Amino acid sequence: MKKISTLLIFALILNLTSCIDFKTKKPADEPSVENFNTVTINDDYQVSIPKFMRAATGLNDQASLQYQNIFKETYVIVIDEPKSGFVDVLKDMGQYDEDQSLVQNYREVQLQLLASTMNFDHQSEPEPLEINGLDAEMVEIDAHVEGIKEGISYVLTFFDGTDNAYMMMAWTLQDQKDEHKKTFETIAKSFQLVD
Repeated sequence: MKKISTLLIFALILNLTSCIDFKTKKPADEPSVENFNTVTINDDYQVSIPKFMRAATGLNDQASLQYQNIFKETYVIVIDEPKSGFVDVLKDMGQYDEDQSLVQNYREVQLQLLASTMNFDHQSEPEPLEINGLDAEMVEIDAHVEGIKEGISYVLTFFDGTDNAYMMMAWTLQDQKDEHKKTFETIAKSFQLVD
């Protein structure tokens, strides 16, 4: 009888603990260097990309780099454009602010373009950075895009290169933001020009 009581108590404990969600999402640990591959684009720049992401082609026609993992809902692209053309066009339009750096002007223009295609729910203050000797800024955005039910979280990083300005855009579903944020930051902070 004592064995049956012990088994019943054990079964009850197992039953109760099975109702507890042990898979609660926690922020990811620091990404490990060995989990990344360095890719070089057009002998211009290189970036460390997580091994779980694969090269893509359909994310953005203007992007020089496109990687994704559709199962993890993670995406990253880099768009680059000549600085001289960018500055000249903005100056001709009277929209280049001489009191701001090139990367600040580039960020403002790109964010205006993005705001015309999506609804921003939240936008962080720009974080000024120096990444591998380049003037850079990072901004986080939570937004909704027409035709997509779930919210999307973006980590945008803007770089002032030697000849080009660069925008790196990494994104995932909003409910996976905490899981992928450190990975996106690691990708951005690995960006460097090829000498």
